[in-house]
Amino acid sequence: MINFFIKILTTPSSKYPDKWKPAFFAMQLGFVAGGLGLLGRDLLLILTIDNWKPIVFSELFFASFIGIGFILHTMGYAKFGVILSCLAGVGSATAFTYLIGWNSFFHLWYINLAILIIAVPLDLRLKIFFALMFISVYCLMFLLFYEFKPIYQIEKITEALLGLSNILGSLLVLGLPMGMYSLFLEQERSKSEKLLHNIMPKSIADQLKKDSKLISMDNPDISVLFADIVSFTVMSEKTSSEKIVGFLNEMFSKFDDLTELYGVEKIKTIGDSYMVVAGMPVARKDHALILFNLAKEMVKISATFKDHNGDPIKLRIGLNSGPAVSGVIGKSKFAFDVWGDTINTAARLESYGTPDCIHMTKTTYKLLNKKEKKVEEKSMEIRGKGLMDTILINVT
Repeated sequence: MINFFIKILTTPSSKYPDKWKPAFFAMQLGFVAGGLGLLGRDLLLILTIDNWKPIVFSELFFASFIGIGFILHTMGYAKFGVILSCLAGVGSATAFTYLIGWNSFFHLWYINLAILIIAVPLDLRLKIFFALMFISVYCLMFLLFYEFKPIYQIEKITEALLGLSNILGSLLVLGLPMGMYSLFLEQERSKSEKLLHNIMPKSIADQLKKDSKLISMDNPDISVLFADIVSFTVMSEKTSSEKIVGFLNEMFSKFDDLTELYGVEKIKTIGDSYMVVAGMPVARKDHALILFNLAKEMVKISATFKDHNGDPIKLRIGLNSGPAVSGVIGKSKFAFDVWGDTINTAARLESYGTPDCIHMTKTTYKLLNKKEKKVEEKSMEIRGKGLMDTILINVT
């Protein structure tokens, strides 16, 4: 039974509108807090007022509509549930003010409900209409009943306790949902920012949020790495789609962890190819060396995975250094990318490379400023580039 009520409070139905979902738990807590407040207030009235039935029954009448609103909200009809509950709340506040007077502070609910109706994700015209209506009723009640002698006289202590309960109730019914809603919105914003930072550097993402104009950068000195899985096409034909996707996700996730550790930028994955750059958006002198070290770690990680024959996965890796242009393209789906001959050459080096070796230009090798043991100098005809002198380093 407890689990059932927890599910009602925390899990929106399939019909619940997506744009309302961050507010679901907050709104449910507001309904619960209002229900508990109602029980406590009615108990106070029953214990302290002789002729309590007209007052209590009046509140229960409006409370029944709030209960229906709670059910509608829980079932997924959020808009109708909230509007009905707010209207019933205004009706209840009006009845109480008329029956027991202004000093019981039930008039606070006009403001509370006007704020609540503005806060929830209703259509703007509906928000304005209902908020103005609630405030208009508030003003009218003030003019008519501020000094009006109530129908039922109650003890000062009861009046004070009711006033206090309405002040505290305002904090619970309005403050609790609003606070929770703000917390959920902040969490959603953080998730959105994290997703944005996953597809582009943080500094670029921050610039994009501030200004939607074209974002482009000249990068005079960077290094770029392309890594490709050897015999992936054959492997994908002989392995189920679920296993292939799971394998790529697991291995590329480990590559992602490496890029964060080394402070470089993953640009994208293209099929089974993984692209990383170093030296942008913030320049760094060791851009070639850091990607070389990253590449060696990637080869080690890939060897821990097995192909369809049970053999260790091997990578072909191309590495090149030089100038490039980068920027954000797209309108509905943003993409951060890098272009230029440096990028094209790195891709060619990867495709003409050897398994578990890092294929690079002599320019990049000089930037490493270190001697490797298994180095092979090659001169080869590369499509689109002609005859090139390259360096092949075995890292196994």
